Amino acid sequence: MNHSNGIALAINFYRKQQNIPSLGWVLAVTGISGILETLPILLSLPLIRTLFLSTEYIVFGATKIEVVHYVLSLLLLLLLRLFVGMYSQFINASTRIQLLADFRTNSTPSERQKLKTVFGKSVQSINFLLVGWSQLLPGMLFTGVGIALFPEFGGIILSILLLWLVPMRVLKKQQDQAHEQVSALQSELEEDQSITANWRDARYKAARLDSVNKNLREFIIVSTLIVALFIAHALDVSISDNSLLVILMLLRGMQQLFTGYIMAQQVSALRGFLKVF
Repeated sequence: MNHSNGIALAINFYRKQQNIPSLGWVLAVTGISGILETLPILLSLPLIRTLFLSTEYIVFGATKIEVVHYVLSLLLLLLLRLFVGMYSQFINASTRIQLLADFRTNSTPSERQKLKTVFGKSVQSINFLLVGWSQLLPGMLFTGVGIALFPEFGGIILSILLLWLVPMRVLKKQQDQAHEQVSALQSELEEDQSITANWRDARYKAARLDSVNKNLREFIIVSTLIVALFIAHALDVSISDNSLLVILMLLRGMQQLFTGYIMAQQVSALRGFLKVF
């Protein structure tokens, strides 16, 4: 295992724990929940268009579905999303509660005093890991499907996103370095209070980089979409009614991919605590 990889460390930390659901089951539940989070949004768009045009059928290519049947199916999907989403959130929270309870039960008072912050931060990484996976899986799915259904426009989107990788990698490197400095100073702070000002400044720097990273999502995604639409227009790429739905699928997929990326950065920021375990 790469001990500098926060994701690998978080997974290893989870697998070492007992009395909690298997990681595979939890990832399956949260991943399905993430997919069901987006599906009703996408599938409601053809219904809105049909109702707006006052037609009797929902049209997907050569397939026609009666509005009543479509609405009933969409309601069933929403109910499924409700129950799976509630279970996914509960299993995430209950797992973290169980870990904290076991730590308090199975550790001595001196161990709790020494490791409570480290263990708490490690448990927090589990939440980031699961939330990130619940966005990464559907993000890959919907982006991949969108590119497959509309390859011309999808290729333009991918080309622009590849250009964004350069500044994002620079930002990620700076962010990792800032959090590593915070972790190093945190361990020294208990013994040397004179470095409090250095620790504070390091935290400020890490927080600034975190805020930039988290708030780049809409700027990158929407600007990418706008530029791609202009390029598609210049290249005379045909955009039909169904293509618009696919474009929205790509938009939503990119949003979820970026959210998964942000959660991965949150896990990475905690790897200094995860290394203890």
